[in-house]
Amino acid sequence: MLLFQALFALYRALLWLLTPWIALGLAVNPRWSLRARERWGFGVPLVEPGAVWIHAASLGEGRVAQALIPAIRSAIPRVEILRTCTSLTAREQAVGADQTLLAPLDVPLAVNAFLDRTRPRCLILAEAELWPVLLDACRAREIPIAVVNARLGPALRRWRRVPGLWEALTREISWTAPDAATAAELGGLAVGDLKAEAVLGRPGLVFQRPTVIGGSTHRSDEAALIAGCAELVPRPLLVLAPRDPRRFDEVWARLQASPGVSLRRTRVGPVVPPDVDMLLLDTVGELGSLYNAAQVAFVGGTYEPAVGGHSPAEATAAGCPVVHGPCVSANPGAWEGVAGFVARTPAALASAIAAALDVPRTIPVQTRAAEATVRALEVSLDAGPAPEHALRPWLWPLVPVWATGVVLRRLCGRPKRVPGGKVVSVGSLAAGGAGKTPVAAWVAEVVGGTVVSRGYGRDAGVDLRTAGEATWLGDELTMLARRGVPVVSAPDRSRGVAAVFAGARAGRVGVAVLDDGLQVASIHRDLDIVVVDARFPGGDGMIPVGTRRLPLSALLQADVVWLNHAGAETPVPPLLRPHVRPGAVVVRARYRPLDWLVSGRAMPLAELPARPVAAFAGIARPEGFFRLLRDLGLVLDHTWAFPDHHRYTPSDLVDIEAYRATHVIVTTEKDAARLPPDAAVWALRLQIEILSGEPELRARLAAVVGGS
Repeated sequence: MLLFQALFALYRALLWLLTPWIALGLAVNPRWSLRARERWGFGVPLVEPGAVWIHAASLGEGRVAQALIPAIRSAIPRVEILRTCTSLTAREQAVGADQTLLAPLDVPLAVNAFLDRTRPRCLILAEAELWPVLLDACRAREIPIAVVNARLGPALRRWRRVPGLWEALTREISWTAPDAATAAELGGLAVGDLKAEAVLGRPGLVFQRPTVIGGSTHRSDEAALIAGCAELVPRPLLVLAPRDPRRFDEVWARLQASPGVSLRRTRVGPVVPPDVDMLLLDTVGELGSLYNAAQVAFVGGTYEPAVGGHSPAEATAAGCPVVHGPCVSANPGAWEGVAGFVARTPAALASAIAAALDVPRTIPVQTRAAEATVRALEVSLDAGPAPEHALRPWLWPLVPVWATGVVLRRLCGRPKRVPGGKVVSVGSLAAGGAGKTPVAAWVAEVVGGTVVSRGYGRDAGVDLRTAGEATWLGDELTMLARRGVPVVSAPDRSRGVAAVFAGARAGRVGVAVLDDGLQVASIHRDLDIVVVDARFPGGDGMIPVGTRRLPLSALLQADVVWLNHAGAETPVPPLLRPHVRPGAVVVRARYRPLDWLVSGRAMPLAELPARPVAAFAGIARPEGFFRLLRDLGLVLDHTWAFPDHHRYTPSDLVDIEAYRATHVIVTTEKDAARLPPDAAVWALRLQIEILSGEPELRARLAAVVGGS
């Protein structure tokens, strides 16, 4: 074991050295250069930390994911599901997951980048996808790994030829398999075949004569099927679905050279003409649904000992009688209990098909394999998000430079009290995404104060501004102003605070709520509230490796630690616990949808869009917004994620507007503030729901505002 671990460390080091050459090779390959950011792990998934990650490489494994996803959602209703694929076709046809991407290349750079951005709670591999770098990186991050619907195909058998290597590769992996024999060999549980439970869908073709489908065929299968069906009287329609789409033209040439009328699927409408004898299924992803309309299914690869036969699960799930050759070793679980018609030689195929045509379709038996699989994965599914890692670890040498600048700035800054009122600061350690501005608005409402901010994204100028659009005030202040919250946009925040105090009504203490005030060393604050995103407590590291602007010790200034995106009993993250001073109030809160803002008018939350949704967001953590939309029951057909505070260009708006005829366009309240007030978008407005710590916080605020 130690020897193989040492060899694997050497293998990883070699991959690091070869990464530039791998990148160059993939860049010049048209097939692999598509969606290159996803392949290198930098296509940011729009799911929050703690998603269930299912890797289903291609269409066949996708049926495993399709069966498993509903069972996972039933067991964990609000969980997000991230699916990855190896092929572009599988990515395009994947359904059921919240986000689907191409899997990262199995090199350290890509795998680490992907895991650092997704932080899944577990990794579920469909059937036989074992990638050494990926498995090692997951174990290093304490991410549970499971292989479901495992089969001992060629890929797994190659690894098992070297026992020590197999043990090193598969340590700490849990297994479920379709059959008892495979489960026993892998040390897992037999739960039934997940492919048999995948929904096949309605067939897109109507057949007008008895039909035999040859599914996932190879050359030997095709020759036997063409000859066998031609012998039968009356002759059935033969539908050939080659296993490898790259062979479509080769198979078409063979059909044209054979007696009878042949057509390609791509040249046929919804009904196959009755005089057609042979149909080439030259589409991808349609085969499963067509079993529902056929009388007989032949399973390909069953005349190829090296292949061992493909799975009959789709055919049996449709209740279709199955014909096959003698080679069925690759999928023993799928063949368990299948009373098929065996043609020992290609010459016997005609007789087997004739016998199967005389047998009526059966009602498939429900195995409940998905429920059993979820029960077997209970420990993995209950795991929390993987721990934070630096997003840009190669920039660690620059962290001391940033940290030194922060320290010098704070040492040079001498906080001065602005006379005439009280200052409540709402800040955070990280650069964005913690949710400071909504907290500042909540505080301003409680104390009757005014939110003061530098007005991020406003046009140049040093004057104080209290009303206007996003380019004048800044998008966040415009959002608050449209809600009726008093605001001051002031690059010089000392002047902004003084203006608030000067404008206080007679007999009242002026209260300035300093948005992002933890960074302002020049103003004395009477109360410091530090907002922490409980999902990213460390900000993925200090700038420039992550988004945290201040050292963790800055949290010692906090009178109140506000945990956003938290539950009522979420503990203070261990990373922060040593820096929370005794006596500090801990508040736990989350955001929940309030209503819709449509063309400047508020609409009840129950008035959900009736059409499919295209959603966009230019905020620091857009994945949380998209999750809220999914929790409302919306189906997101398309999503755009822009940088935080993004100013939308005419080109951006043209791309978004292209969806208006067929979709409802949904965005955040902050993004809507950058659009005209009557823009025809649905903006989801949120409100803060405090789960714990509110009485203590209100008492602190009352003490500050009521003090002399």
